Amino acid sequence: MLFVGTMKRFKRGTLYLSIGPINEGFYPETLKITNNLLTQVYSSHRYQSLKPGFASIALKNNKVVSFFSGVGQDFISVENYVVALLLRRDEKPGKYREILKTISAEILEKIPDDKYKEVLPRLYDQLAKI
Repeated sequence: MLFVGTMKRFKRGTLYLSIGPINEGFYPETLKITNNLLTQVYSSHRYQSLKPGFASIALKNNKVVSFFSGVGQDFISVENYVVALLLRRDEKPGKYREILKTISAEILEKIPDDKYKEVLPRLYDQLAKI
């Protein structure tokens, strides 16, 4: 399962004010992503670094592997976005890092034009082949 999220922020001078996690898209469409999960995934990146990178977290019933686009001077395509895969508890997150890198690059470059939702089904199909 694939989802894209961000933390919405307002910029005032150099002060950024977070207003919470926003689920920007997911596939399959029946997937339910809670704000709590979005916050956990986002926080796993922000506590580590503001630079682009991977993170994984283990939950009670699932694991999540995710890619963060970065914030500030070091970001990829768009600032402050996370592309994540929700995995079964028995799956290994490291197995998905390479495909997540490819998928994230494609999604992030399509966010400014709001065309990323169109590619989610195809990208999900690529994941299903792993």
